[in-house]
Amino acid sequence: MLLINFFKKALNTLSCFGTNYLMPFLCLKMKASVFFFLFSFFTTFNSQSQNLDSLFLELSDSKNDSITRVRANNIIDIINSKKDKSLLGKAYYFLALSYEKESPRKAIEFFEKATHVFESLDQNDLKNSYYKQSNSYTVISEFPKAMSFALKSLEYNQINDNESEVQRDMSYIGYIHDRMYEFRESINWNRKSLKIAEKLKDASAIAKCYGRIGIAYDELAEKDNFNKKLFDSALYYNNKAAKLALSSGDLSFARRTYSNIGNSYSKLKNYKKAEEYTLKSLAIPGFEEAKGVTLVNLGKIYLETGRYNEAKKILDSAMQNTLKYGTRKYQLEAFYRFHELDVKKGDYKSALSNYIDYKSIEDSLLNETKTKQIVEVREQYKTAEKEREILIQRAKIAERDLVIQERNYQLYGLGGLALILGLIGYLFYNQQKLKNKQLQKENELKDALIKIETQNKLQEQRLRISRDLHDNIGAQLTFIISSIDNLKYGFDIKDKKLTNKLNTISEFTSETIYELRDTIWAMNKDEISIEDLETRIANYVDKARNVSNNTKFEFDIDSSINLSQSFSSVKGMNIYRIIQEAIHNSIKYANASKIIVYILKVDNKLTFSVSDNGVGFNPETTEKGNGLINMEKRAKTIQANVSISSKVNEGTTVSLSI
Repeated sequence: MLLINFFKKALNTLSCFGTNYLMPFLCLKMKASVFFFLFSFFTTFNSQSQNLDSLFLELSDSKNDSITRVRANNIIDIINSKKDKSLLGKAYYFLALSYEKESPRKAIEFFEKATHVFESLDQNDLKNSYYKQSNSYTVISEFPKAMSFALKSLEYNQINDNESEVQRDMSYIGYIHDRMYEFRESINWNRKSLKIAEKLKDASAIAKCYGRIGIAYDELAEKDNFNKKLFDSALYYNNKAAKLALSSGDLSFARRTYSNIGNSYSKLKNYKKAEEYTLKSLAIPGFEEAKGVTLVNLGKIYLETGRYNEAKKILDSAMQNTLKYGTRKYQLEAFYRFHELDVKKGDYKSALSNYIDYKSIEDSLLNETKTKQIVEVREQYKTAEKEREILIQRAKIAERDLVIQERNYQLYGLGGLALILGLIGYLFYNQQKLKNKQLQKENELKDALIKIETQNKLQEQRLRISRDLHDNIGAQLTFIISSIDNLKYGFDIKDKKLTNKLNTISEFTSETIYELRDTIWAMNKDEISIEDLETRIANYVDKARNVSNNTKFEFDIDSSINLSQSFSSVKGMNIYRIIQEAIHNSIKYANASKIIVYILKVDNKLTFSVSDNGVGFNPETTEKGNGLINMEKRAKTIQANVSISSKVNEGTTVSLSI
C-alpha cells in the first residue's frame, strides 16, 4: 500500500512538468531520468523505513519543494504504519516548509500539526516551529497572530536558554512591530536583540538588527515631516548594516540595505547619493526577482533629475523584470513612474493610459485582498455555526438527562418516607445550585471570549483602515499636489489669480495630508499618553513658528504631571484638535507677538492653556465662529470644560480642563 501511494505521489510530482513528459514518445534522456528517480527512491524507500534518521537527512538537504513534499508524505506513511509518533512532527514540519513560498496558508496548516506533535511530546523542535508559524502569518499580514507565535517562540527559547534563537526572535518581533507601523517599538526590540548578537559575535545577525533599526528610523523621519536628524540615524544604521552584511557574505541583505539607503537619500532629494547607492544595490549579482522595485527607484531618481531618456530605459527594464517574475506590486509602481514621466514630457495621452493601467492593477490587488478576507470570514462563520450547533445538541441532551433524573426522583419519593423525600429534595436543590453556578461561570467566560474577539477584530479593522488611508488616500492627495506643481511648472501661467488659486489648492491638500497623518496616528493607538500629546503639540508649535516668523512661541509642561497618564485615542485626539484650533486662531486673528502654550495642574484638574497678547475681543458682543463652536463641541464630547477669556487689546486665553 505504501509503495502504491509512493508511485501516485511521484507521478503527481512529475505531472507538474507538463503532460508531454508522460507521453509514450518521451525522449530517451527524460525516460532514463524518471526511471532512475523512481528506482533510486524505491530502493532507498525500503532501507529508509529501517533508518528514518538517514531519510530525514536527505529531506533536509533537498532543494526541490515538489520532491520534498513527496518524501515528507512518504515518511508520514512510514511513521503511521509503525505507530511511532516521535518523528511525525518533524515530517509535518518539512512538509510545511515545502509550502512556505507557494502557499503560506497551507504551510500554516502543517506547521500547526507539527507544533501539536512537538507540544504533546515536549520536543526541542518547538524552538523553530513557533518562529516559522509567525513568519507565515506575517506574509499574509495577520500581524496579531504573527506576534502571538513570535512571543511564544521567544518565551520557549528564553526558558530553554537558546540564546541564538532568543536574539532571532527579538529582532523578528521588532520587524512585526515595524509592519504594524509601531516604529519606536521596532527600534526598542532590535536594540535588545543587538546586545545579544554582539555578545554572540554573530555578524549576520548584527547586520540584520542594524538594518531593521535603520528602516524604522527612515519611516519615523518621513512620518515626522521628513525630520533630518531621524534620516541621519537611518543612514548611519543602514550603512553599518550594509558593511557587515557584505563582510559576513549575506549578499541578499546587503542588496536590500543599499536600496534602502538610496531610498532615504531620494527622500532627502540628494539624488547624487541616491543614485550611487541604488546602483550599488543593482550591482550585487543574483536576486533578479527582487530587483524590480530597485529599478523603479532608480527610474524615479532619473525622473527627478531631468534625465528623461535614461529614466525611460530603466523603467522599461523594471517593467520587463516585474512581468518576468510576476511582481505585480512593483509593476504597479513602474506604471505610476511612467505616468509621471509622461506628464513631465507633456505626453498627457500616454500619461492617462499609464495611470489607467496603474489604477487597474491597484484595484485588482485590492480586490484580491478583499476576496481573501471574505473567504476567511465565511470560514470563521461556518466554524462558529458548527460549534453553536454542537452546543445546542449538548444542551438538549443535558435537558433530557435532567428530565429522566427528575422522574426517577419522583418514583423514589412515592415509595420512600418523608425523610428520604426531604433528603432527595435537598440533594436536588444543591445540585441545581451548583449547576446554576457552573452555567453562570460558563456564560461569563463566553462573554469574556466574545469581548476579546470583538476587540481583536476592531483592532485589525483599525489597522486595515489606517493602512488604506495611508496607502490609498495619502497617495492620491500626494498625486494632486504633484499634478498641481506639474501644471505650474509645465505651463507658463501669467494669470496671478489662477496661480494663487493653484497655490491655495496645493497648500490645502498639504494640510489635509497632515490632518490625515494625525488621524492615522490616533487610529493606530488604543491609548494616547500625555507624553504623546506633548510631542504632537511641540511639533505643531514648531510648524507654527516656521509659518509666523514675527510671533514668539513658548511651550511648557508642569513637572509634577505624570507623562505616562493616558486617555482613549478619541479623547486624546479631541484634546489635540482643541489646542491646535486655539493656536491657529491666535495666529490668524490675534495679531499677537507672543503665544504661550501650557499643560499644568489646577485644583487637581489637568489643564491645557493657550494664551496670546493679541488684540483680544469682547466675548459678550462678538459672535462665535466655527472654530470656537467646534472647540466647545469637542470638549462636550469628551466631558471636559473649555473656557475662553479675552479683553480688547489685552489678549485671549483658551483653557481646557479635564
